[in-house]
Amino acid sequence: MEDPNEAPRQSGCCDWQKTVEDLGERAQQMIREEPAKAVGLAVLTGLLLTVFPVGRVLGALVRLVFALARPLLLALGAIKLYEEFEKKQKP
Repeated sequence: MEDPNEAPRQSGCCDWQKTVEDLGERAQQMIREEPAKAVGLAVLTGLLLTVFPVGRVLGALVRLVFALARPLLLALGAIKLYEEFEKKQKP
């Protein structure tokens, strides 16, 4: 639903905001028109999130990122030291 007093949106950087707002408006409309279906979808989504190990997968990804951060920072530091050493070697 467009508000006639609303300023026109610029395209580009804020397209995702319009998409999120449209999705929210459609969800509210579906909830008002078919509340039983909306509750069923909410229950199904809750069951799927409970059954699938979403927390474990995200936890494993976080642990992996932190485990790889140290060697990555060490390698980047070594590369930077090498670049500085090369600069000093050139006249």
